[in-house]
Amino acid sequence: MKKVLVTGTFDIIHPGHLYLLKQAKHQGNFLMVVMARDRTVKKIKGYLPYFDETERVTNLKAQGLADRVILGGFADKLQAVVALQPDIICLGYDQKAFTENLQEKLRNRGMEPTIIRAKKLRPDKHKTGLLHENDLVAIKNVDPTILTDVRYATKNNFTKKKLYINNIILTKKSLAQRLKKVQEALRKRGYGLKIWDSYRPLSVQKKLWQILPDERYVGNPTKKPVHTRAAGIDLTLVNKNGHQLTMPTKYDEFSRRAHRDYPGHSTPARKNLLILEKAMTEQGFIPMPTEWWHFSDPNWKKFPALDISI
Repeated sequence: MKKVLVTGTFDIIHPGHLYLLKQAKHQGNFLMVVMARDRTVKKIKGYLPYFDETERVTNLKAQGLADRVILGGFADKLQAVVALQPDIICLGYDQKAFTENLQEKLRNRGMEPTIIRAKKLRPDKHKTGLLHENDLVAIKNVDPTILTDVRYATKNNFTKKKLYINNIILTKKSLAQRLKKVQEALRKRGYGLKIWDSYRPLSVQKKLWQILPDERYVGNPTKKPVHTRAAGIDLTLVNKNGHQLTMPTKYDEFSRRAHRDYPGHSTPARKNLLILEKAMTEQGFIPMPTEWWHFSDPNWKKFPALDISI
């Protein structure tokens, strides 16, 4: 058995990560991954990952590429490598941490693995650090009481396809801070928020436009719409137990019934719609006339459109 080892953070899993793992797997028949600890990531990169270390292990295992995934050590970063005894170590194309004089350090511990570098895949698009550089935060880390149901990370959406790899809502920090205030105000009244979508890569927006090129419901990607700027939010209202309340339509029902001014809304739907709308507009959010679930950050035009994989 030829064992291959990969190390890294593997936070927001993207096609670049999968490309690395597939390259490594091709080198042998047993792929092992040592996952960096949260504390280590913070020390090296200056920020905590979007997913904690336990979540990252679970998420990577779910991709079905690695035969074994473990967490690294705290003090001795090579301890896990020595314990696993890999025949080959496959480093990421830009991996620098703990790689200096790696061959010599392992030789001093009685190991002689082959060390190779993987090829890169669109680092301008598939790189988690770019999300941090553009001030995107995870809602779950800003206010864990806000519920999420990431529809585009499943097939339960109008495209019937899974468009995101990661089950996470990312958005501009300023928008997340506004949402936190909305949530605090709603909780005093026995309500709360559930979010379906926020940041949407431009490449995903293009796929939606191909299916439904109607600007009443899907932003034209050539105009760099609000979701691609991580400044739009799709959400609904829940009660104190987290159960969704009656609203005008289901999420992404692209019909006249989804319009805010539709006269045929039921009394409960109209009441809940107005509760949500009032709470959001009090924090400066701009409601979309044709989608009751969509609101925009008032400063959305100041933010650039992004096409960073999630």
